[in-house]
Amino acid sequence: MNNLEEFGFLIGDDVCVNVKQRTIVRISLDSSVKNYTFSAAMLTDTSMNLLVYLLKNANDNLVTKEELLQNIWDAHNLRSSNQRLWQVIKELKAKLAVIAVPDEFLNTSRGQGYIIPRQQIRTLYFG
Repeated sequence: MNNLEEFGFLIGDDVCVNVKQRTIVRISLDSSVKNYTFSAAMLTDTSMNLLVYLLKNANDNLVTKEELLQNIWDAHNLRSSNQRLWQVIKELKAKLAVIAVPDEFLNTSRGQGYIIPRQQIRTLYFG
């Protein structure tokens, strides 16, 4: 994709992840009343880094806790711990729930890591 810059991601048909603005937005159409519903949530830097890493790497693949701690915390000179990972995952799931992304979107493999169904994710570019 020459001269195109990555903007973010589309989850399903109506959730947009804007990486630079650290926002997730859902725009839904209720066709029975021709009404649009808009919901949005802002993420912290760490939550957005985690979400982006998962969207790129957890596409029907298990991303281990150790991989996340290394690539999200250690790579950014932050203190990593399983407790911190759990807290940020919990916060991320809460933000996703605010815009009605189902809890099962981010699947937990108990004690191992996380998986996201790939068919629901598309990378968005602009240029």
